[in-house]
Amino acid sequence: MTFVLFILMIGVLIAFHELGHMLAAKVFNIYVSEFAVGFGPKLLAYQGKETLYTLRAIPFGGFTAMVEEAQSVADCEIESANDLNVEVEKPDIEIERTFYGAPAVKRIIVLLAGPIFNFLLAMIIFISIFNAVGVKNIYPKPVIEKVVKNSPAEEAGVMVDDEIIALTYSDGTKVEVETTYDVAVNNSLHKGAYTITVLRGTEVLDITVNPVYDEKSKSFIIGVVFAGETTFQKLTTSEAILEGIKHTFESVSLTVKSVIAMFTGNIGLENVSGIVGMYSITEEALSYSLMSYFSLAGSISISLCVMNLIPIPIFDGGRILMTVLEVITGRRDEKLESIVLTISMILVLGLFILITISDIGKLFN
Repeated sequence: MTFVLFILMIGVLIAFHELGHMLAAKVFNIYVSEFAVGFGPKLLAYQGKETLYTLRAIPFGGFTAMVEEAQSVADCEIESANDLNVEVEKPDIEIERTFYGAPAVKRIIVLLAGPIFNFLLAMIIFISIFNAVGVKNIYPKPVIEKVVKNSPAEEAGVMVDDEIIALTYSDGTKVEVETTYDVAVNNSLHKGAYTITVLRGTEVLDITVNPVYDEKSKSFIIGVVFAGETTFQKLTTSEAILEGIKHTFESVSLTVKSVIAMFTGNIGLENVSGIVGMYSITEEALSYSLMSYFSLAGSISISLCVMNLIPIPIFDGGRILMTVLEVITGRRDEKLESIVLTISMILVLGLFILITISDIGKLFN
């Protein structure tokens, strides 16, 4: 059952992303030859007026095939007549109906539509969750109730009743914190020694701690237990909608920070999950509740939104960047685009393999 729900989640998230591209392309009258959910051999196919809609065997992907340059439908990779055994009219496609024949602004909007649809889907999911649950978490202040003996916190001089008010990391990043959630989230984005600013009575002190890796929690800890417990606040329908919107933007912010932390080396591959890792996380989420599963789906949708906007040519963000450069230079260098795209595909494939190996290693550990 977990496998089915995992496949369903990934399929819906990717289909919604590609739906954004397709609808935007059709709004601008760009010829879409195929809208596919998945890769590999076709399982189901339906020929629309122009577009072939397919469901393919490998569910971890999908694409919206737009005619990129002036050519006939016969030259496109539609293959609809062979797939469906029907006669398909093959008119010539005007240059204005091709992707690169469209103005740059329209192309950028088409490329942005996929990530925007993932953002909107996540917002719908989070609003629905807050409406269904009817409450939100209220996290306690980060006041220390216990300091573990022989822990990094005790060695650094952290004391019971200290309240953490700020965190300063080795890269110079300083963040003010108000709740235990703030502490947990920010610590997950950094590694190595850091400085905690505590309020001890009326005195403000800076204490440097060097966290150690804890096998049980699979995270770096300093050895403190916070006082207080998470409480819950009831929400009206309007409040639930606002909380869902707020949570969506907070998720975007956290995902952006995570991506930056990954590229700057603040977090390693052990903190990044691929398909195998996402399956394990899905299994864990389902063990808690169906709401956890939907919350995970919303978070992954946000990740798809943010990751696709990274300015690497294989992603939407990279194609947007190349379009902007085309406008600035006044010309499109197809040969350079092809080379850069090939290199980026190799790099991303290599990263995917490394993450998958890391995910498998986590399973065995």
